[in-house]
Amino acid sequence: MTILKGENMKVIKTTKEYFETEEEKVYFFEPLEKEISVEDMQKIVDANERLIKELKDGSNTISE
Repeated sequence: MTILKGENMKVIKTTKEYFETEEEKVYFFEPLEKEISVEDMQKIVDANERLIKELKDGSNTISE
């Protein structure tokens, strides 16, 4: 799944069914009730990338 790559993905398009990066389309498990903006989806992707990086680096303190 693309979200787990953690490579500063740039979101270029969102729909109710998927979001698209410069490299591929990532489909949602279920369609969204309403379409979200590219900016909001980018914030979600960025937060996921930071979380993955923290987990890989062992610097995440969520479980403590």
